[in-house]
Amino acid sequence: MKNLIASAVFGAFLVFMSSCSNKESLQQYYVDSAEKEGFVNLDIPSSMLDISNVQLTENQKEAYNSIKKLNVLAFPVTAENKAVYEAEKTRVNSILSGSDFHELLRLSDKNKRAVLKYTGNEGAIDEVIFFGTDNDRGFALVRILGNDMNPEKMVEFIKIIEKGDIDDDRLGELKGLFGK
Repeated sequence: MKNLIASAVFGAFLVFMSSCSNKESLQQYYVDSAEKEGFVNLDIPSSMLDISNVQLTENQKEAYNSIKKLNVLAFPVTAENKAVYEAEKTRVNSILSGSDFHELLRLSDKNKRAVLKYTGNEGAIDEVIFFGTDNDRGFALVRILGNDMNPEKMVEFIKIIEKGDIDDDRLGELKGLFGK
């Protein structure tokens, strides 16, 4: 009888261990990469957007108020780190290909690519993830964190960013990575 119980416990343990994934999480990637050479890491509170001069619709106000902060991880590419850039880009694409991520939008133009994904469900988005790559400049991985976010609000949030200004002094090295 003891052998039967021991076998059952061992079998349950094996099932549990096999169900655990070795796949890297996005959070773990941020933690591992934040201090690595070549990466730029920023936490940007939504208050950093200067929307004081922007007339907002009610939906845009809701969108702005639903966002708490943006976690930005960028990797500017140079001639010296091109191989590292390609490896890191592949690593992020592998993470974002997981079943936890739902695609909202995908854009492509020559050597530039961007994807907008989210975790959670449409009624209760946990986070929105933007991953943009430019083989001449590098990549940016942005996690948008907030409360009661939904896809429609994310479109409104993008409109706010286009209209507002971001405090350039606090963006440091990130400025110009994908901009003008």
